Amino acid sequence: MKTARHWRATAVLLLPALLGTAGCGTGDEAQAGEAVYGKPLAEQFQAATDATRDAGTAAFLSTLTYGAAGGDAVHRAEGTQDYERGTSLAKLGFSAHRHFPEETLKFLQEPPPEGGQAVATAEDDVYVRYGDSAWLKYTPEAVNVLGESTGVVAAHAAGDAAPYSGTLADLVPRVIPREKPERKTDGSRVYRVTALPEVAAELLPRDLQSLQGDWGADPVRLTVRLDPDGRLTSATADLGPVLARLHEQEVLVDVKRLRAEYRLSAFGKPMKGKGPDSGGRPVEDAVKVLAPVTTLKGGRCATTGDTGLGTTVVVRPVDCSERHDLRVLAQVKVDRTYPGKQDVRNGDRDARAQCVRAHAAETGDWMAKGLGFAGSSQVTYSTAQGRTETTVTGDYTCYVRSS
Repeated sequence: MKTARHWRATAVLLLPALLGTAGCGTGDEAQAGEAVYGKPLAEQFQAATDATRDAGTAAFLSTLTYGAAGGDAVHRAEGTQDYERGTSLAKLGFSAHRHFPEETLKFLQEPPPEGGQAVATAEDDVYVRYGDSAWLKYTPEAVNVLGESTGVVAAHAAGDAAPYSGTLADLVPRVIPREKPERKTDGSRVYRVTALPEVAAELLPRDLQSLQGDWGADPVRLTVRLDPDGRLTSATADLGPVLARLHEQEVLVDVKRLRAEYRLSAFGKPMKGKGPDSGGRPVEDAVKVLAPVTTLKGGRCATTGDTGLGTTVVVRPVDCSERHDLRVLAQVKVDRTYPGKQDVRNGDRDARAQCVRAHAAETGDWMAKGLGFAGSSQVTYSTAQGRTETTVTGDYTCYVRSS
């Protein structure tokens, strides 16, 4: 989601053009919430965001629910936020019904970390912790050093709408209501609006976002509720149009419903839990303890489950006598010329073949582990005597990873 403070390499731009349901009006004025409901209708969501921040603190729950015939699976983030300090503390989790489709479950869920995952934010910095481990601190510098894979963490850095980003709270102030809200007996208001699917798609995990470049034009329906004081208390989004585009890519085909939800409560109450500033646990700098796997030489070992990134692109190097789940086999180079105009995938195929040979030569317990490789190639084209040739060059790292 776009925020004023998000990291440059991972910031995601929201399109300003958002759709609204038909109709117009200025809404009913009330003594409570006058700063919000007394505004023109088109300005009320921005005013509601300001009113929510003025509460000082709040508890939040954000969920993304994948509905299938066998039951639901849910990504969940629950915690507290301090708007004035720009900090948050949240517990992340994933759960699934026992009859949720197994293959889809494997696609959605990395092996669960021991003790669960906690995420804290302090303006531009994001901290990740598993169980009783130290806090791992990601600063904006980490983007430049460790690469774009840090975007899964950067997405939660404090933003304009809330100290914990990547939720419907970021979307609401970007939507312009067009239809007079429903007023409840307690003075709260319920708005029904729509947003462009490419904007709503940014509620998805980053690996799902990258699978589709065109999210179509079918609007995504949102329901937004403000309390009598004009503060945001809940927002829901039916992501059916987004899911339909994923189905076209043969992704999440067993998922029939996709829904995002965000709830706020306990306004003005003290934050619960101990963050990285409490001094209870040590803090490690991600730039100092992590490294791109492509920088590790053959024979080096690393862990992948405690980085918060869910990838093997960036790992924590460790001595092979310590607990680890990845071992580098070799560094390989690609440098081949092909007739005609080819694409960069030839480099990947050549690297994979070299990694397979390196794996076959491996002995010991690691020889039966899963083989992977990381790296990239570039292509150059040349033409001589009317013939075009493609030269593919690149550097790759071959590794094996325990399952």
